[in-house]
Amino acid sequence: MFEKEEKELEKSRDFYNEYVFSDDQADSAILEGMKRGKELKLKKRKLRPFKILLTASIIIISFFTTVNVSETMATYMKIIPGMDKVIEFVRYDKGLLAAAENDYIQKVNATVEHAGIHLTIDSVIYDEKSLTLFYNYHAENEGLHVIGDFKLLNNKGEELSTQKHGEVWLIDKKSLLELRFTLNEEKQLPKDLIFSSQFSIDGQVQKDVWEIPLHLDESMFVEKKVFDLNETVVIEGQEITIKEVVVYPSQTDVHVSFNPQNSKQIFGFNDLRLVDETGEVWDLRVKGNDPINEDEFIIHLQSNYFSNPKKLNLQFSSLRALNKDELWLEIDPVNKKILKAPKDGKFTEIEAWGDIIQLKLETKTDSNVELIFTHAIDKNGNIIGGNEGVSRSPGEDFIIYQIPYPSENAPPGPIKLKLLDYPAAIEKEVNIKIK
Repeated sequence: MFEKEEKELEKSRDFYNEYVFSDDQADSAILEGMKRGKELKLKKRKLRPFKILLTASIIIISFFTTVNVSETMATYMKIIPGMDKVIEFVRYDKGLLAAAENDYIQKVNATVEHAGIHLTIDSVIYDEKSLTLFYNYHAENEGLHVIGDFKLLNNKGEELSTQKHGEVWLIDKKSLLELRFTLNEEKQLPKDLIFSSQFSIDGQVQKDVWEIPLHLDESMFVEKKVFDLNETVVIEGQEITIKEVVVYPSQTDVHVSFNPQNSKQIFGFNDLRLVDETGEVWDLRVKGNDPINEDEFIIHLQSNYFSNPKKLNLQFSSLRALNKDELWLEIDPVNKKILKAPKDGKFTEIEAWGDIIQLKLETKTDSNVELIFTHAIDKNGNIIGGNEGVSRSPGEDFIIYQIPYPSENAPPGPIKLKLLDYPAAIEKEVNIKIK
């Protein structure tokens, strides 16, 4: 009954012809940029923090006043002290809330301190594929600017290959943050882990390493549900194949591939969702995809693991896609000109100052487009200014993106940026039966 509220919450060229760019030279950097997308989003800076913070506060207040916690959860919060903070945090996610209701949260309450910085793990939710931590950190000196770089290690101290989703910016030291690690290569999450971090204080990386050992209760590992589909649909001439749907207690993974011969690059789904026989919806858990390659990725939806519906369908009607011959944005930072861009003209302005290039994209702010490019590339295919990530700040009908550009050391001539996402859509109503 709160579907509406939930949706609202989520809610001169000739001169440069002498410069020849090699796509082959740049391609090696593209997939790396895609793979680092999630981590880059974790590090992005906000251009208008007050406006965004105010909006977030309104959203949080609105949500907590419209969504009720079940009697089961109310009882659960009384049994386990401090669990109310976690429940309030996960109540927006049907899958995690159901996991909590089914006693799938392991309380940890472990803290480690170095150099006056305290790192605490409150609790975790996990399955064979992913680990979601509810944690916080704070410095005894509240005037310090502290940023954490978090990793997940096995019991030998070796970093696990994971994708990271979640939050790293702490506003209130009493609040919790959520950080999810999803395995890339390992078959199953080890039962003994180490949550590791190095912190930067006022821009200086500390030598100390903050580590908290975790022992996961194996009795809570349950078997995943796998649905092999291999169903292909054609939308505006583009072939999309839903290979499989895998349901874990913490999330649902939808494995999607695209015909390499497609004329368009598919960036993602705008409204992918699971729907049962009653109309109950489980939609995107996080924005963005975990790429396998440029034509294959995994999308994470909320989990219906504990719901066990009689019937279940995968539905969508809109995908973000762009012609492959429009994937490169070409700009002249010195003269502040856009030399080549998608034909729809959504890129309207370019600014360059100091070590930053800023681009304005005309689009609705609920367009699901966050990470759009990670770095600039010179005419030789070399990354300019390091693989450092992107900032974004939404207006009401536009988004501002920034990329690092050390102008003093940059080579002369125009630069290129590979689009990793874009708010252009192809549409068709699709309904695929899962069970």
